[in-house]
Amino acid sequence: MRTKQVYFDCGVCNMRKIGIMGGTFDPIHNGHLRVAEEVRQALGLDEVIFMPAGNPVLKQDRDVTSAQDRFAMCLLATADNPHFSVSDSEIKRAGITYTVDTILELHKLHPAAKLFFIVGTDAAEFFHKWRGHQQILENCQLVVVARNGDEKPARDCVCGDFHWVEITQLDISSTQIRQHMVDGKSIKYLVPDGVREYINKQGLYKGQVANLSTLLAIELSRPRYNHSLEVMKEALALGRHYNADEATLKKLEIAGLLHDCAKNMCEELPYNEIEEVCNRSGYPLPDFFRKVPILAHGYMGAVLAKRVYGIDDPEISSAISCHTFGKPNMSFLEKVIYLADFIEPTRPESRARATARELAYKNIDKAMIFVLELIINRNKSLGRDIYPKSQQALDYLEEHDGS
Repeated sequence: MRTKQVYFDCGVCNMRKIGIMGGTFDPIHNGHLRVAEEVRQALGLDEVIFMPAGNPVLKQDRDVTSAQDRFAMCLLATADNPHFSVSDSEIKRAGITYTVDTILELHKLHPAAKLFFIVGTDAAEFFHKWRGHQQILENCQLVVVARNGDEKPARDCVCGDFHWVEITQLDISSTQIRQHMVDGKSIKYLVPDGVREYINKQGLYKGQVANLSTLLAIELSRPRYNHSLEVMKEALALGRHYNADEATLKKLEIAGLLHDCAKNMCEELPYNEIEEVCNRSGYPLPDFFRKVPILAHGYMGAVLAKRVYGIDDPEISSAISCHTFGKPNMSFLEKVIYLADFIEPTRPESRARATARELAYKNIDKAMIFVLELIINRNKSLGRDIYPKSQQALDYLEEHDGS
């Protein structure tokens, strides 16, 4: 490692020297820790304070893990280094977090210390645009850390003198770690073991679908939960087969997972309670469902998707509500969920199901016609009532020639 100080040298003095390592730390990782340690050694710092942001101004475009979780992970990550500490100053501060406020506060807390604020080259390039950047430099010294190949920022960008410290390159990012968690990949050796254990224990960074799946597993019986997972997989397979965009694939994934979320509830609740909830939520139930309340689970599922699982998307709600019977002029999303529910591989195999599966990957409308006809004719042969929307869905598709 080569260290170079630019424009000024602190010299030898007896004043306590404190480094300040700010960031979202979502999560803190081994790269952060290595930067702090190398800067500490290079500049002879007595302490490095990790300062997780409370409401970071540059992260307003995405959801950030709770300040309490990020603070806890920082504590775990720094516990074995006596030169590292963690401050909750920014977490406690109301409103959007600005660095200048943090520096001024630390200067008051440590009036006799020399403060060193640590930033990367990307942040240094825009330092002259930061709020209160002159006040920052009046109260601390700037440390710019660089990896191999990084260019030193112009003196104008950082508005004055700064320390330049070249550090070991560790290709780790918080974004990468969060994505690994979503993808189910290991994050061992990317973060300290204590942080990894905390992430797993708290269920952080698993992504929306993983969290929904965890909740659903509690509510549904094991066979029904497994069926829901298979419908989700089948819906995604169909969506990819027909070149659906990422937004549609995400909706297919959620709708497939939650399509039966109310089925257990509809088995257990008396019909009048199911009817009241659906009617109040914009899904009025006709008397058709009074005889067999469980058949209303699609409509009840649309209600639960919003109220219990936090899915406030009308396309997903509609796909859940009509996955049992269909309806006229169904969208691509609605057709895929309807078919995935019928053809997923854990269903009992039959010639009809094999035909439906084959058609689904050739022509989705012809597959819809085949399945609707099959179910309507089967129910008629058993003397059961036909839900009007099923017949209307079939009539609509046939009228439009399956296109």
